[in-house]
Amino acid sequence: MSSHPPSQTPPKGPTNEEIAMYMNIAIWGCVGLLALANLPRAWARYRHPTARRSTLRFKTASKKAKQAHPLPRTDSTAANSVGHDDVSPIKDKGESYAFEFSPTSPIDAPSTSQPSSVPARAHSLAARFHRANRYLHRPFFNTGYTIGQSIAFSIYSTFIVFGCFYRNFLPTFMPRRPGSIAIGQFPLIFALGAKNNIVGFLLGVGYEKLNVWHRWVGKMIFFGSLAHVVGWLVRWTISGKLVAGTAGHPEGWAMFGGVCFLAILSLPPIRKSYYRVFWHAHWIGYLSMIIGLGFHYDDGWKWAVIAGAMLVFDHICRLFKTTFAYATITAIPELGCTRIEVPHLTRGWRAGQHVRVRTVSSLMGPLDALEVHPLTIATVSEGDGGEGLTLYAKNAGDWTNRLYEAAKGAQKELEGGSTEKGLRTAPEQSTKMRMVIEGPYGGPGHDVFSSFSSAFIVCGGSGITFGLSSVDEILREAEAGLAKTRLVQFVWIIQDPGCLTHMMLVLQTFVNRATRLRNIKVNIDIFYTRAIPLSMAQTLEDASSLPESVTLNPGRPKLGNMLESFIDRTRELEESSNNLHGAVVGCCGPASLGESVKRATMGVKGSKRSAVGGVELVE
Repeated sequence: MSSHPPSQTPPKGPTNEEIAMYMNIAIWGCVGLLALANLPRAWARYRHPTARRSTLRFKTASKKAKQAHPLPRTDSTAANSVGHDDVSPIKDKGESYAFEFSPTSPIDAPSTSQPSSVPARAHSLAARFHRANRYLHRPFFNTGYTIGQSIAFSIYSTFIVFGCFYRNFLPTFMPRRPGSIAIGQFPLIFALGAKNNIVGFLLGVGYEKLNVWHRWVGKMIFFGSLAHVVGWLVRWTISGKLVAGTAGHPEGWAMFGGVCFLAILSLPPIRKSYYRVFWHAHWIGYLSMIIGLGFHYDDGWKWAVIAGAMLVFDHICRLFKTTFAYATITAIPELGCTRIEVPHLTRGWRAGQHVRVRTVSSLMGPLDALEVHPLTIATVSEGDGGEGLTLYAKNAGDWTNRLYEAAKGAQKELEGGSTEKGLRTAPEQSTKMRMVIEGPYGGPGHDVFSSFSSAFIVCGGSGITFGLSSVDEILREAEAGLAKTRLVQFVWIIQDPGCLTHMMLVLQTFVNRATRLRNIKVNIDIFYTRAIPLSMAQTLEDASSLPESVTLNPGRPKLGNMLESFIDRTRELEESSNNLHGAVVGCCGPASLGESVKRATMGVKGSKRSAVGGVELVE
């Protein structure tokens, strides 16, 4: 008599929650792999003494540091305090100042023979795979994304869609899974949207560079939520339970309403034209999503706690980074902007980082305390005291225009001066204003400019704040014997050459400091694109008084040719150095300028890249 094996129930597949968990593990696993790939760069960065300085929040100068010689200011009142010795490179000539090039006291930087005294450099993934990277950075039609971003977004979107509909579309659609997958993305979108987030820390990038992913993850959450809601509406309609079904889940509608509210008010036209509405919509939508999620289904509270914890952690970090201070605001007509100075904040940031500024003053609007604006720091962090935190706010909107008018309406006037022969600046007007300064944020990440053999820095208009701090930091590292940099080219593109009347003091200071060092050279190229006014004719005629390393040119620069020539000059440094450590290209300015610099950088031939040790781009 034969025996038959007992019938077995076929094994069930993973539940919707398990699928969502597995997908999250895969996504965060990819983040972990990228973090491991960037680990050598992080190690090289934090081995450098300067990079180990705390950049978590701003610090004030100690009593000993306050007695140190101040850093060169960028206004006409600093004529007697420019430089790092007792000899001022600017000489008083009555009512004007001439560009005085005085390389009379060359000095040697401290020895950099010890390996631990100079920064090490580790190649980024983009530099290692530059042949593929040059194609991945090309724009993808008119979408606003690059080819590389489009490929990455497509892979992520396919992954989400596949998870929503795999074995779940036919013969019947189960709408629970898309909802579970959408909820599973909540920690990711909150992490990417936070100003202080774990993803940016692991990858060594600022939150502003992760915003593009934050927006795309939001699109996929909206897709999954919409599939979830539509699926249930169809099922309820077929079964004749539409009214009862919709009325039985108010918390679900609250959560979906928050998702739709964010999706609509985050559209580019609304975000760009009505940013305050967009900002308030975010915290309203966030709260609606988190509260609704906690009550919508049994395990929803777990995801709500994770998302809420990320949100709370971010705001605690923001509070820790926030400083309440009185700032001196000064209208700069030549630049069409407002200078913001906080002298007592002297430490706690890196070159290229920015802050988020709010104003608390009766001179501004009643709701301006709720409006935050990012501004790049124009000065360098200095542990031994110095000029302090300096920002420039370009007149580009309602808030910056009100700030400029508040500075112009001040009663305190400073004496006018001149930075070029035969040209006087207008009297500067300053006033005190209470401000809330949050930061620092962003910056070059794991890139250390002083770890490269050369630096090519391009700035447009008010983007010079990035260039000023970057060049200043390189020179300070060189003076301390902590830099490998031997060549710096600083390109500034402006519309009106009248901008030079305010910035020439600090630019000539860079030239004199580099001249006193035997192992570094700084070239400054200034391009103006607007027709020359009659008042500037005499100034341009006196351009011959500029030192050889400073040029003033009409028109727009041919960045491709300039960068090629710069790479060739970098290759010549090999004769005086054992080997080359690469070239870094930095850029700050309008989006069109950024695209031009990116094209020029990607256009550098592979043979030249290899000859100089690689070329990195920092935007």
